[in-house]
Amino acid sequence: MYKFEFFYHEIKKMSKILEENLEKVSLSNDPETVHKCRVSIRRMRGILKLFKCPKQLEIPIREIASMLGPLRDLEVQIDFLMSRLEIDSSLGQMLDDLLYRREILKRQLVKSISEFSRKEFLFDVKNLLKKKKIYEYRIYGDLYKKVQEIIINHPVNINSKELHELRIKMKKIRYMLEALSVERREYKEFIVFFKKYQDCLGEIHDIDVWLDILIKKMSEFGKLKSFLRKKRHEKIIEFRDAFYEIPLVLGKVLGTAATNVAAEFENSQDIRSMRYSQGEKLSMTEKLAVELSPDPQHIKRVREKSIKIFHEVREIMNLNEKDIFFLEAGALLHDIGYSISEKKHNYHSYEIIAASEYLPFSLEERVVISMIAKNHRGKFSIVKKLDGILPSKVIRRIIKLSGILRAADGMEFESLEYVKNFEIKVYHGEPVFELGDISAALTERFSRKSDLLKQSFKKDFEKKIIK
Repeated sequence: MYKFEFFYHEIKKMSKILEENLEKVSLSNDPETVHKCRVSIRRMRGILKLFKCPKQLEIPIREIASMLGPLRDLEVQIDFLMSRLEIDSSLGQMLDDLLYRREILKRQLVKSISEFSRKEFLFDVKNLLKKKKIYEYRIYGDLYKKVQEIIINHPVNINSKELHELRIKMKKIRYMLEALSVERREYKEFIVFFKKYQDCLGEIHDIDVWLDILIKKMSEFGKLKSFLRKKRHEKIIEFRDAFYEIPLVLGKVLGTAATNVAAEFENSQDIRSMRYSQGEKLSMTEKLAVELSPDPQHIKRVREKSIKIFHEVREIMNLNEKDIFFLEAGALLHDIGYSISEKKHNYHSYEIIAASEYLPFSLEERVVISMIAKNHRGKFSIVKKLDGILPSKVIRRIIKLSGILRAADGMEFESLEYVKNFEIKVYHGEPVFELGDISAALTERFSRKSDLLKQSFKKDFEKKIIK
């Protein structure tokens, strides 16, 4: 778990760099001045976003960043034209126009940024975030979503629009890693890779901006347009060399984040997981479950019963489509531990799911599904390896889904005796099951195994009544 207080020193340092360089922007012609301002803002915003800060907290530095962006673009273009002026004298007038625009923009910028107060900014940051904490489990989840945006579209066609979108997606990951690297040094090596990709994609984007400007001047600047097209082609070739290593690097990023959550879980399947739909994952899950479970028909019936219960309690228990995937997978896999030993078979089911390289689960899927399978019997508990690591929201989700699976499993003595049809009704905030004509032993089994579901249901029902 990370505490904001560990990151506050970085916010202080970056805000000082920002303040010092903002004072120089008015007269300095050094592009490094604007660059330092933008980097300091980026790193502060990365930390603030990491801790889900209130949006109003970002406003002062976000507004400065939005003004510095156009100035940075101008300085890049000026620097480029200056490097070409000796070769192509026809660029002189264009350079003069850009230098003029930079002077005007600086004056406008100075008026706007004079209101920034580092002291007030730090006061607000400290007061609003000083008690904030963040679980590494949630950091992993955020990184997974950002990586998934890239992988599901990889490889992209090498054209301007898609390359620019790829650059933006990679920037989000890099900036999050920069924030994390304040406390976790292992992320620093990945930042080098992302900087390499971004620098190359950034140069391609800058060339594309130039070509868009020059396309309106068809009869002018032919030499410059020819140079830019050649340069763009060279950069595309340069980037293509690194293009296919991107999934490997992204996989290592997620593997590091997953290891920081729980090293005991198989954590090399994340990129593979992104390439399978939930339907495909469930088909593979069923294939393994049928092979390893002692009674394949039992697990299939428990899956169907779990689905029916899920739809009846879903609204009150605030469950969603992702939850039903977790539940179905857990129901299919809950008895695979028998393939190791009947004794503590639920714990063995957890171990197999946690370690399996066949099951194409992300770490989040692996954690939740293995915990559901483990808790289909016995006293509910989170294994010690995850205790204190999982946010309370995730634990509540596991409790609810485990409760549904236990109730469904409680309707069966495997294939010896089982409920064929059942109905659920709600009386006084409690789900009441009508199971039909079954033995006293199965009735007692169901009563015992449905307690967790009824307790969870009642809590959610009472919360809705209070609201």
